[in-house]
Amino acid sequence: MARAVGIYGGTFSPPHIGHISAAKAFYEEIRPDSLLIMPTYTPPHKVAYDIDPLHRMNMAKLAFSADEGFSDAVTVCDFELTKKDVSYTYQTLEHFASPETELYFLCGTDMFLTLDKWRNPHIIFKLSTIVLALREDASEEISRQISLFKDIYEKNYNTKIIILKNRPITVSSSELRSAISPGKDASDFLTGPVYDYIKILSV
Repeated sequence: MARAVGIYGGTFSPPHIGHISAAKAFYEEIRPDSLLIMPTYTPPHKVAYDIDPLHRMNMAKLAFSADEGFSDAVTVCDFELTKKDVSYTYQTLEHFASPETELYFLCGTDMFLTLDKWRNPHIIFKLSTIVLALREDASEEISRQISLFKDIYEKNYNTKIIILKNRPITVSSSELRSAISPGKDASDFLTGPVYDYIKILSV
């Protein structure tokens, strides 16, 4: 029987309660044998802001820890960081793929609606089952687009898309960056250990 491995990639710049909520929803519904939290080095589709990759790695370890309710099956992986190159999802999936492994790739709404524009999407769909974590505040139009793209992906790539039933907490990146500005309280968006880590960096 193949071993189920989940992969959850992102800049995690910084990791916030929305990321934690998505990871928990994924783990509870998919029940993989292991879940790899994968901080990117240089994402091809957006800027990782000015947080050093090592600090993003350290914060991810704090955010996805036993203290936040995660089991030993959930680990933070440095594969993409140690490559020190642009992080392409298809390359990561090729690295972890094997006849004994069944890969599940967790993504959010924005990522899902552009997957066919990523580098070598046919490899992404071939090597993994895409698991979508819907936004908590998804509009009727976004829901319609998701349904449309799900049908297109499943037909064009002969794949299966899983949509999580539990909707993770939605966190606005702009609100988060504003909240972690000096003198402001970001406790609504970040766990205590991650917030403390950022405050130390800001000193």
